[in-house]
Amino acid sequence: MARTLEQIEADIERVEEAYDVKFHADNTNRSWEEFMKWAEPEIRALGELSRERRMMMPYKLTEIPDFADVMPLDEFIKCVDSGGFIDYDGSGNYCIDGMETDIKIHPSDVKHGAIRWEFDSVAWYNR
Repeated sequence: MARTLEQIEADIERVEEAYDVKFHADNTNRSWEEFMKWAEPEIRALGELSRERRMMMPYKLTEIPDFADVMPLDEFIKCVDSGGFIDYDGSGNYCIDGMETDIKIHPSDVKHGAIRWEFDSVAWYNR
């Protein structure tokens, strides 16, 4: 049975609380690398839940700003597949019919197959 958006958001809240407990714990004897390994289950879960939420969330449309680089969705995917964009480079928002949505798309979404095919383009924002 498919999960609802409300269930996903409740799971995100639960995992964020678990991460916050670890983040605010006494980490004086842990290096950053040790902390990241310790918090890896929550970090990974938050990434997966965020992708799942973006796959089903409703959207609002706004004008695309002039400073956005707009490209067709299939070109964005080809660029990501060829190594042209990684998550560190920035992020984008899905677009449809010349309008921008409030739904983000990250290059790693392509790797995970988390693509909203009902949209036709991406407004890309470099860091």
